[in-house]
Formats: sequence, C-alpha cells, structure tokens
Amino acid sequence: MTLLLFLIGYWISTLTTKSESITKRTQIIMGTVVEIQIRGEDEGRAVAVMNKAFAEIKRIDTLFSTYIKESPIFKINNSDDSLISMPKEIYELLKLCDELWKTTDGSLDVSLEALISLWGFDHSSPSVPDSHHLDDALKQSGWSNINLLPDNRLLSKNNVKLNFGAIAKGYAVNKAMDVLLMEGISDALINAGGEIKVTGGQWIIGIQHPREESFLAAKIKLENMAVATSGDYEQFFMEDGRRYHHILNPQTGFPADELQSVTVTASNVTIADGLATAVFVLGTTKGLKLIESLHETEAMIIDSSGIMSYSSGFKKFLVID
Repeated sequence: MTLLLFLIGYWISTLTTKSESITKRTQIIMGTVVEIQIRGEDEGRAVAVMNKAFAEIKRIDTLFSTYIKESPIFKINNSDDSLISMPKEIYELLKLCDELWKTTDGSLDVSLEALISLWGFDHSSPSVPDSHHLDDALKQSGWSNINLLPDNRLLSKNNVKLNFGAIAKGYAVNKAMDVLLMEGISDALINAGGEIKVTGGQWIIGIQHPREESFLAAKIKLENMAVATSGDYEQFFMEDGRRYHHILNPQTGFPADELQSVTVTASNVTIADGLATAVFVLGTTKGLKLIESLHETEAMIIDSSGIMSYSSGFKKFLVID
C-alpha cells in the first residue's frame, strides 16, 4: 500500500485498502505546513500521539528561534559575550553542523544570521543589499569564526550569529518521529515543508517541479528513510528579471545560482536537510561528487537550465508511471 504526497504543495492523495485506516493532521509550525500521517491505528490513539509529536516540533521551533526572546539562540545572538554556554541539545546539533561544514567544504553553514537578516528573508520584504552592508555582514558570518569547546561552550569572534534555517526543520522531523516510535507507532510519515521522514510500509512521494507548480519533477518510493528538498522557489523575489532566493552562498553572501532544486535521500532527515542545502550551494559537479562519497545517500539535482542529474544510486527510488 502506498500514499502519494506532494513535497511543497501539501495536497495529499491516499491510496489504501478498505481494511486500512489513515489519520492525517496538519499544523502551521516553523513557518511552514507540518503534516503527520499515521496508518493502521485507531483514530483517537493516532491523534493523541500526533499531538505529542506536534508539541515536540513546537519545542524545537522555540529552541532554535532567532526572534523568540525566550529562545537560547536569540539569547546567544544578542549576547555581548564571546564565550557562551548553551543547552546540551543545541551544542550537540552544533557538533553535527561542524561535521557537515567540514564534509561540505563550508557549503552548509549555520552562522549566517547576519547575512540572512540583511537580505530580509526572515521578514516580509526582502531586497538586494548594497555592497557596503553585504561586506559587513560577511565579516560577521562564517563558521571559521566559531570554536566549539568542552562543557557545551562556544567561542565566537566578529559578533557572528547563528541561524539553523538550513537544518532545523529536518532536526524537528527527526525528533517528532522519535516521539511516534516511542509511542509504538510503526507506520507513519512526517513532513515539515519538504523535510520528510517515513517509517513502516512503502510511501510514494512526489517531488515538485521547481518551475511548474502543478507538475511533479519525479515520484520516489521510500521505506524507513528520509528525503529533503531545497529549492529556489520556496522563498524568493524577482528584481530586474533576476530571481533572488534564500539559499545563500556563504562565500559570496549572494544566493547560490547554479541550481533550481536538490533532493537528497538518507536515513537521517537532519543530515538530508543539511546536505540538500550544501549541494545546492556546491552545484551539480561538486554536489554529486560529495553525495557519491557518502554512505547510503543519494541525490537528484535540477540545474538552472532545468537539466536533471542523479547520483549513481538515486534511480532505484524512482517510480516510473
């Protein structure tokens, strides 16, 4: 049995037998639509468990928020101290981000809050910054300015600020799936704006075309895996005929411009989320080289001309109509 789910459209078609039950709920969290589906459970029990999973995602949202004053990240970003202690959970995710920064040659970088804020992608009116302000923001960005120290401490220079937008939704989905599994749920899907984790039976997931909103670029089948998509169509604006989007190149401070979308499959949706962003920055050649070097990780890339490329093992996931 399969379910068909659109990554960014959130319109879902369910294919089940009469003997199966499917419970679906959605909430707006982390600035996106979060959907949970559970198969084969009594609706009352399914909803009760879903509520716990949604609560976990809300907790993660607050934990990593850059604008909620109660958030540790808000406090870190607005601290005058260069040596900062933090909750262990944030420190552990920063360790993973450090590993991904090294693995991706700096293309996954969670210390770009100054750049993101300057472009205004965290507000309602983004715009192209002038070169002077961009240079200042670049000086206040970059993981090379961060050192992780023992005892959950961070040493920062140049007033660098953190932003987990490239990985937080994937992390939240992983944590929410942990809640479902601990509650004994064995067949489920969680989707947070295109960061998806599935468990149990096979799921068929539609990957939105980056330029044709009503079309799918591909359909893939997954079982006990994760998939994440990063695209230039999620948050963008047009100026003088050019598309400016939220996936910034840490080296230039400008949106990466070689690709339209990247889809990554992996066992861990946090890692898939981070890698999708990194490959988008790297481009097709370097991105595929990175993916080929990683264990049980595959990717589909659509470049700026609309040409589609795959890693060597991705085609085994494709569903051919």
